[in-house]
Amino acid sequence: MTNEKLSQIWNGYCPESYLAGKTVRMRLNQWDFFESEETGLQIFVLTGVQAIILNFRGEGKFRLTPKYADEIESGELLSPQNTKRPPFNDPTEVFQGSGQIENYIKSIK
Repeated sequence: MTNEKLSQIWNGYCPESYLAGKTVRMRLNQWDFFESEETGLQIFVLTGVQAIILNFRGEGKFRLTPKYADEIESGELLSPQNTKRPPFNDPTEVFQGSGQIENYIKSIK
């Protein structure tokens, strides 16, 4: 990854791609998660509150009618998945900085 710094506030684009110096859109998939069209990174959104980076990759199975996160994002805070069931982040936890986000993303297979 690069020396790019991620904001704790999600902008609707793929944070993993941003770290590599790219701007990649995230599209709604069949499971109602936003998925990076490049990396498969998935984010579950609690609108206006949290953008939870899931700890598993998507499979590129997108909805037929495209819906992109950058068109609707509301300044959610990036958070890690810390439970297996929705809302995927309970108790509420948010990343404390760019390095913490980067390390979490590196651990996702």
